[in-house]
Amino acid sequence: MKHLKGIFLALFASSALSADEVPLSFNRDIRPILSDNCFGCHGTDAHDAKAGLQLHSFELATMRIGKKMDRQALVPRDRGASELWKRVSAKDPEEIMPPPDSNHRLSPEQIELLGRWIDQGAEYEGHWSFQTVTAPKGASIDSLIRAQFEGSGLRPAPPANRETLLRRLTQDLTGLPPTPEEIDAFLADQKPGAYERVVDRLLASPATAERLAVDWLDGARYADTNGYSIDDHRDMWIWRDWVLHAFLTNKRFDEFAVEQIAGDLLPNATEQQRVATGFLRNSMNTHEGGTIPEEYRVTYNVDKVDTVATVFMGLTMKCAQCHDHKYDPISQKEFYQFYAFFNQSSEPGSGGTNSNTAPLIEAGSAICDADRVKRDVGQRIAELDRLRVTPEPAMARIRDEWEARTLPALAPSPKEAAKPADLPRVPHSSASWIWAADDKQAAKALFEHRFRLEGEPSAAQLLFTCDDACTIKINGGKAIEKKSLWMEPKVVQITNLKEGENHIEISATNDGPSPAGLLISLAVREDEGRVKHIVSSSAWSAKVAGAKWKPAADLGKYGSAPWGKKIQEKVSPGGVGNKALYLALSKPKLKRSKADWKTVNDAFAAVSGPFKIYVHQLNLEEKVLSKTAQTGRATVMVMDYKPRDTHILDRGAYDHPGEKVTADGPAILPPLHGPDGKAKTRLELARWLVDPTHPLTSRVIVNRYWQMIFGTGLVKTAEDFGAQGEYPSHPELLDWLAADFVNHGWDLRRTLKLIVMSETYAQSSKATPNSLELDPYNRLLARAPRFRLGAEFVRDSALLAAGLINRDLGGPSVHPYQPDGLWAEISHYGYPAGFTSQKFLPGSGRALYRRSMYTAWKRTSPPPSMAIFDAPSRETCTVRRLNTNTPLQALVLQNDPQFLEAARALGDLMAAAGSVEKGITHGARRVLGRGSTAKEMKILSTALTRYQQIFQSDTEKAQQLLTAAGAQDSGDPKQTAWMLVASTLLNMDEAVTRQ
Repeated sequence: MKHLKGIFLALFASSALSADEVPLSFNRDIRPILSDNCFGCHGTDAHDAKAGLQLHSFELATMRIGKKMDRQALVPRDRGASELWKRVSAKDPEEIMPPPDSNHRLSPEQIELLGRWIDQGAEYEGHWSFQTVTAPKGASIDSLIRAQFEGSGLRPAPPANRETLLRRLTQDLTGLPPTPEEIDAFLADQKPGAYERVVDRLLASPATAERLAVDWLDGARYADTNGYSIDDHRDMWIWRDWVLHAFLTNKRFDEFAVEQIAGDLLPNATEQQRVATGFLRNSMNTHEGGTIPEEYRVTYNVDKVDTVATVFMGLTMKCAQCHDHKYDPISQKEFYQFYAFFNQSSEPGSGGTNSNTAPLIEAGSAICDADRVKRDVGQRIAELDRLRVTPEPAMARIRDEWEARTLPALAPSPKEAAKPADLPRVPHSSASWIWAADDKQAAKALFEHRFRLEGEPSAAQLLFTCDDACTIKINGGKAIEKKSLWMEPKVVQITNLKEGENHIEISATNDGPSPAGLLISLAVREDEGRVKHIVSSSAWSAKVAGAKWKPAADLGKYGSAPWGKKIQEKVSPGGVGNKALYLALSKPKLKRSKADWKTVNDAFAAVSGPFKIYVHQLNLEEKVLSKTAQTGRATVMVMDYKPRDTHILDRGAYDHPGEKVTADGPAILPPLHGPDGKAKTRLELARWLVDPTHPLTSRVIVNRYWQMIFGTGLVKTAEDFGAQGEYPSHPELLDWLAADFVNHGWDLRRTLKLIVMSETYAQSSKATPNSLELDPYNRLLARAPRFRLGAEFVRDSALLAAGLINRDLGGPSVHPYQPDGLWAEISHYGYPAGFTSQKFLPGSGRALYRRSMYTAWKRTSPPPSMAIFDAPSRETCTVRRLNTNTPLQALVLQNDPQFLEAARALGDLMAAAGSVEKGITHGARRVLGRGSTAKEMKILSTALTRYQQIFQSDTEKAQQLLTAAGAQDSGDPKQTAWMLVASTLLNMDEAVTRQ
């Protein structure tokens, strides 16, 4: 507001009126000062007003105050008698307001404005955004913009050239630059209406639907994870496809709003209307240990209040959760009346693991047919299979080393070796597996556990028990004859074990005069489709024939006569045994089947914590995708209706309910009518929001699309149309657009066309010294604005310029490049690894080049290259992104693998153009939308020559660069040189700036 106020003061200064003669507006000039500096203590919250003084209304501000009731904060037309003026102009720190410890201080200009306002009568106005929309008749965008130039010295800038205008238009509507072919077609079309034809083509394009969807996903806090500290997987892309379809078909905005807030409550609601309510279910969800479900259920509903109030009304209603709003006329009671609309649902406070939380439905995509979805999901499952075989290099190296150590240890023992003299003497504390070399069928393997017990002449006992049901075949179970040293294994008995019920017992005695050994052999076979076994020192987790596996328990199995020795063993039900692992490891890697790799990876995971997490993530994602791969449908969280009582929560605490309330809207807004004799529901709320008499919704929506086109809204604070928000730079224009939007059927495409067809839009962005002095922030739009492209569109533009972009529309999220380890850094490990251990699993092939809006979005670690360009986390509702400039952004453009690959591909296109000059010109047209200047041609051609010389003398460096950029062939100096020239173009300010 400070910047806007400066503009108005500068305009007044340049007008014919003196400062004292300029009529002040309470909403424009005074309310912002009071709201920023006074309302925190003297605002709308009567319960917390200091000294009982409230300044937000004329009646309260002119009441008599003080112990003797002999003073007034405001005495109209008499600043000297007004306590407000005395306090703000005081010098004594005990008297001055705001007090020094408040960290607020009025400037001399603000103090004088308050004095002049009092002198002019201290007139109040109802807050501008709560007043009925009033559109000036016979107006237009250009007439209302230029009306503020009168007497100011500002003049509109000349029109932009056609190349610049086409690039601007294409970027604004689609988030992409125009292709050279589109530029040529537009420049060649000299017939009347050429520009309008391009506008119509772009507005109807899928690319524009994707561009519009990005901002809506921010506001709706769309993500592919649940948020909070676990932040595990969820599926909501079906809702994202619904949004895309709505923009692609230009669905009326009032229907678009109603279906997202209350589609499930519409008569005979369709599947897609229920899908639309995923808008409300995009809030974060937790299932962490210690979660109090009711506490989080309240939190989710508060988030819904905040989202609906922000997205549709531009109100910070959440500020009234614990007390009356400090700045806007919204009481705590009114907050919970609004909250009651969302409290009527069965949504629980604690959700499921790595999944969606009820209520949910299974639905198809509004954009993609089932076969397309199956194809995309199948490709992702194939990527997961590839990642099983070829993990990241560091992990693959560790696994290779483990394989090299493990294979020799698993080598088979010849059958004839089973003689006492050939077996190693094993102490009672351990034993090991061997298996017969002539048994090649792993699924039907006969495993023999053979070992010799050593000891003094005595009796010994070997005892096994089991922590789950398992079938064991052993050789008899009778006591071995006296002095016997050898016994041929025979499978003669079946024993069924269950924990705590029975055990296997093998007893042996040797009463000879000297130490002697005894061979004990246990054999285990597959039984009824389930492989069962005993292992001596470790156990492998796996799945065989649908069996459910548990880790083996350390059984501490002892049993001996008082003079015997303890023998410890482990029992693990369901393992496939070392033989299957040996057979898998024996095969060359390229010839291993999916089952072989599962055996190998499961075995390695048992001894490697990081690899266990890695394999778990692969298996978990495949499990989530498997049903969609079969049906082409996916689950999506939706709303339902379940009546509940709603109470005001004391200080917002979930466990301190107070007065019971029913659903309703704030009293400052038009009445919200419900069905006769029935409770008001989300359906009445949704219809109220898009009622033509509602003063906020239409203003808020057209302002956000003005923001999309011009970089800044007519109200800069798109998220706040209340007292703390900024006054509109062009209030009449805002109302004219809002009224036109409603009167023409809430037609968003028409509103966008009005904006981009205006002369204001078509101006050059070049500033003059005069316009910079009078309007340094360009709020009055005497020239076109320049601003950096949004995060998604920086990446998308590079992919398009390089010829890499995949234009598939809709479908599941994808996993393009990002630095390794980011997800792991913010994930929990250990308890239980099933849902807290998370690792990013990169995609491959065409999926790497999808538009950025399809990138998998993890709330606690959003895509880093986009976060660096100010993309939000989507943990909460965002309707206005900040726009920063940082060194990290330059590093992304220079070093991120996606941009390196784009530079390599673009360089290849430039090299193929036929000559250096043609190549550079072609690259400039693809990246900048224009030909190269003579200066650029000289710089880039010289750089190309220099790069080639460098890489001809250092082919290893060339290879490193090309490898980083995804090239598979050897380091070609020429290709590398062109890649760096292309990278230079992609790094130009003009490449990432809307001109």
